[in-house]
Amino acid sequence: MKNILARGGIEFLAVLVGLSGSLWIDGNVKENESIVQNNEILNRLYMNLKADSSDGEWNRKAYERGVKGSKRIIEWCDSNPTFDMVNDSIEKDISAILIATYFGNNEEEYNSLKNSGQMHLIKNKSIITDLHRYYSSLKWTDYVDADTWRLTEEEITPFLSEYSNELYFDVRAESREKNRVYAIYPKLNLIKLPDIDKLRFYASKKLWDHEHQVRWYKSIVNRVTKLRTLLRKELDIK
Repeated sequence: MKNILARGGIEFLAVLVGLSGSLWIDGNVKENESIVQNNEILNRLYMNLKADSSDGEWNRKAYERGVKGSKRIIEWCDSNPTFDMVNDSIEKDISAILIATYFGNNEEEYNSLKNSGQMHLIKNKSIITDLHRYYSSLKWTDYVDADTWRLTEEEITPFLSEYSNELYFDVRAESREKNRVYAIYPKLNLIKLPDIDKLRFYASKKLWDHEHQVRWYKSIVNRVTKLRTLLRKELDIK
């Protein structure tokens, strides 16, 4: 009887140990799969942030051109200008106040990471905090850029259209540099002198907006650089 009980106990322990081992292996496999999936999301997120860095720097430079143009136009307006004082340089500076950009960041991978329920697998917890702060701040970026587009398209462009007959450059023509303000932004062609007081007001308004946007996009690029550094360490990217 004792031998039977002993054998039964040994068999029970063997089953228990085998079951525990099997559960431990299954748990390990699932955790490893989760880590792999998490790292795949982080890798895609890293590439998105790389694009954000490039876009942010492009936008910063565009708004710097806007700042430069706005300052020059304010000075020009204060010089009691006549139409004879209009030249290509002045037309480019006036055109620069029309600059407006859009920050086309991709939040899909960040949302995937949040919804995966696996953010706890990230070893460096400051990544989680910094990602949240970064993506939360982009709501303000969208608002400011949209407001700039509204002011440009609904107010300044209609105002300048009363004094111009063209806002265009042919990307294939040899004269494209002459008719380009910055990157994709064309130069207008004035046919008469604009209302100087109103032009000065719009230049001062855009100077205020563009100076803020230069600082804001610079901070975006700095935050993205920090995040990419943290992700490289997390993912062991050389």
